[in-house]
Amino acid sequence: MGKIRSDVAAEVRDAFRAAEAAAEHSAAAIARCVAVIIEARSKAKLPPIAGADAIALIAKGSQSSLEARQHMLAAHPLLTELGRELKVISFGPDGGCVPNAPFTEAGAPLRVVSG
Repeated sequence: MGKIRSDVAAEVRDAFRAAEAAAEHSAAAIARCVAVIIEARSKAKLPPIAGADAIALIAKGSQSSLEARQHMLAAHPLLTELGRELKVISFGPDGGCVPNAPFTEAGAPLRVVSG
């Protein structure tokens, strides 16, 4: 039973890490797309209203990707706890995933402020 659980834990860990990386990539790619569209509109000397509805929808997609990334971060401690309950130490992504601790332990979401 231990070997099977250990193998399954490794599969879950690998799938979780891949999904987490995809969410991160998706958020960055969509945000980049919004920036390119806005810059292209300016280069083409189009009025600011041109494409505004499409830009707003794409920006909303970027926000959804960021929310998906936050959900993945929130799942870290839950998977770690499940691993403890199942007595599978390596279950979940947090075995050796220390850099994520500040994000999962923060009392409030990370905010970027420009001065």
